[in-house]
Amino acid sequence: MINSMTGFGRSRKEGGGYSINVEIRALNAKQLDISVRMSKNYLEFEDLCRKLIAGKIRRGRIDVFVQIDCADIRRKAPAINRELARYYWSQLEDIHRELGNREGPSVDQLLRVPYIYETPEAVMDSEAVKELLSSAISEALGEVLQMRQIEGLALTGDFMNRLGALREDLLVVSSRRGGVIDEYRTKLHERIKLLLAGVEPDENRLSQEIAFMIDRADINEEIVRLGSHLEQVGALLSGSRPADGRRLDFLIQELHREASTIGSKTSDMEIVQAVVRIKTEIGKLKEQAQNVE
Repeated sequence: MINSMTGFGRSRKEGGGYSINVEIRALNAKQLDISVRMSKNYLEFEDLCRKLIAGKIRRGRIDVFVQIDCADIRRKAPAINRELARYYWSQLEDIHRELGNREGPSVDQLLRVPYIYETPEAVMDSEAVKELLSSAISEALGEVLQMRQIEGLALTGDFMNRLGALREDLLVVSSRRGGVIDEYRTKLHERIKLLLAGVEPDENRLSQEIAFMIDRADINEEIVRLGSHLEQVGALLSGSRPADGRRLDFLIQELHREASTIGSKTSDMEIVQAVVRIKTEIGKLKEQAQNVE
């Protein structure tokens, strides 16, 4: 089985006097690259986010957006400094008496004095935030992983279809190998005799040289290796554990290498056409492999 590298998940959690929103976006990348964005007041939890994600994802660009709000009004609402309020109330009463105002000062007048308000010192409950954030990250990450698995199933189907086409063309190449060797041996023998211009060659030496040249031009090793790589790719796709995208990419490169070598060793039209189709399918596999975790 394989997993895609793209996915999206979000979660919202409330509790312990806090509200936390998390969004996770996963994109393609050669390595694991995690970017966490959150308020500087909570940067101490960035490492926690990274560890939770790295424990579940092997490869990809992971963008994490975290918003933490204090839901407890007592922790964020400005409070009235009662001592200052009494002092300013006393000042207001003195002013009213001096002005001869029959009505005393009002609470409304007191509340307009900006200096009586003070913002309470923020005291964060680290354990509550950690517990809530861990839950939110895990839930959002679960959605990302689920989306990756669904897309991975579609990728697996496409891979399997292309592997089937590659196996069919490999059979074409393999079936033509024997005839190509015989034809190559006959043409080579005739060409050497023509070059010798009537001189009778040493048949044993001639046979040895022809065998040596045919061995260098034989494509049997490439056929075997190409078949082996196809089987390894198939095993990765059908395994119970998610395939490693980097290993898959390596095997696809090896497929292309063997196909290119076969194409360079023969001019047989059917083999050449099969190699062209093989390399086309391998190119499509390579593109798809960029999406595999």
